[in-house]
Amino acid sequence: MTANRPDTPLWMRICVWLSRLLTGSTFILSGWAKSVDPWGFVYKLEDYLAVWDIGGVPREVVVVAAVGLSIFEFATGVMLLTGSLRRAAPVCAAALMAVMLPLTLYIYLADPVPDCGCFGDLWVISNGATFAKNLVLTAMVVFLLLYNTRCKPAILPGLQWLLIVLSCIYPLTLAFIGWQLQPVADFRPYGIGKSLTPSAETAESEDDITYVYTKDGREQEFSLDALPDSTWTYVGPGASAVDAADESRPAIFDGDEEVTDLVLEPGENGELVIITIPEPSLDYLARARYANEINEYVTARGGRMVALVAANDKDLERWRQMARPEYEVFSCSDTALKQMVRGTMGLIRTVDGRIVLKRNFSTLDPALLERADPFGSLWVVDNGRLSLWLLIFFLAGVALLYIPGRIYDSLRPSQKKLLKKISNDSDKPAESGPEPGSED
Repeated sequence: MTANRPDTPLWMRICVWLSRLLTGSTFILSGWAKSVDPWGFVYKLEDYLAVWDIGGVPREVVVVAAVGLSIFEFATGVMLLTGSLRRAAPVCAAALMAVMLPLTLYIYLADPVPDCGCFGDLWVISNGATFAKNLVLTAMVVFLLLYNTRCKPAILPGLQWLLIVLSCIYPLTLAFIGWQLQPVADFRPYGIGKSLTPSAETAESEDDITYVYTKDGREQEFSLDALPDSTWTYVGPGASAVDAADESRPAIFDGDEEVTDLVLEPGENGELVIITIPEPSLDYLARARYANEINEYVTARGGRMVALVAANDKDLERWRQMARPEYEVFSCSDTALKQMVRGTMGLIRTVDGRIVLKRNFSTLDPALLERADPFGSLWVVDNGRLSLWLLIFFLAGVALLYIPGRIYDSLRPSQKKLLKKISNDSDKPAESGPEPGSED
């Protein structure tokens, strides 16, 4: 293994390893949070594109960019933390910071989005704190650009390519599961085991929900007990309804009436299945018949099924005519629906008011209802167990790459002694023997 430079003082080695630890951990955490929830990162990138008025970018391109950046950020963090690729890793980190530092400065000054999304839903920090964090990171990355080669890596140079492969496969696996099924770790308000039944505090807060009406080109919000006369035109729920969707449960509407309690009421057997449609486009029509079949199965067991669509009254009625649902349909904000379950279409199953299953509806097996226990046969990926096992396998792989380096270092002293002995023996003059032909 490459040794520390002999002229490197102890304080310098401490600073190098401390910089590796802080920068590497930050990049790893940021890349991991984005990889776990690729849908959330895609939503954030689309927010940026909308703010900058950049339209027409296919979602497929955004997805590739989101997953690619997540993997690159995670792998760079692992390389920094382990001291691998001592020259290339700081260069990769510097390239990232050359983009992120000006971007977060712009976000801090212009405030176009509430948060930059650096750590997804895992850790939401203010735009000012994000910029300050990136200033410190950039300083440490510059330090590593100058002095990272002064300390040896934790992984043998000959094994570092395996570490790169492992550091790419792990976040790619997380992203694939998160995109196709659900994030393996859920940091949103609607995780597995959470209750959607109203509490006293929730019911009290719902009394403050407002509704937006318009008249003569002027919009105004009204509370439920102070709605305007018929000369005003209803637009939709007010900002308070959107804020309520970010709490313990969403705000659901039937026209201009808030009906959250009624909609989330389970069926006779305690089961409630919710189909969420934050993007009511033509994609759903391909699965409209399948949704009706699921509804038949659920209602036959004594349960209920409803759909929550992000649409106003006019668009919702048009959607009903195209999808022809055989279940009740209500409106809800797209923000709340995207928080509840990831995907252009989602399925949530609750039992006695508690969430027991969430799945990307567009990737459900069409033959699901042919199984003996359809919902019970689905793999629950977002209860934390799969995330833990994947992390254990990754850390075990890193440990297996780290151990040979430690064994090699432990053998180096004996190797040095052996080489020194061989060198000393070779420097000794050969003993002179009797000349040929001479008498003893």
